[in-house]
Amino acid sequence: MTDTHTWPADADGEVLKVLDERGFDFGSTHTIEFYLEFKTWPLSEHQQNEISEKLHGADFIESDPEDIELGDAPGYVLFTTQNKVTHEFVGQEQVRLSKLVAHLDGTCNSWAVCSPCGG
Repeated sequence: MTDTHTWPADADGEVLKVLDERGFDFGSTHTIEFYLEFKTWPLSEHQQNEISEKLHGADFIESDPEDIELGDAPGYVLFTTQNKVTHEFVGQEQVRLSKLVAHLDGTCNSWAVCSPCGG
């Protein structure tokens, strides 16, 4: 863990703190996944096309029945991008993505980094 990072006291800050404690390399570019959930699922073909035009490479994921029983959404849109993992970036990207799908009753309030932590 480094002593130079002070993370905000919010959900994103907590994730970054855990990554920091595990030796995560914040100086490198990583694959970051953002999860967009909707009040109504599945999305119509028109809605899927609209999202695909705005978010190239977005995937439409159907949740497993077991995960739905455990409280997961029935499905979601997965948007993946490459960037350095910073509190500012993940926060701004969640806001941007939420605004992009708000008219479809969608929101983005979760993310994950796909790169391994250090030893």
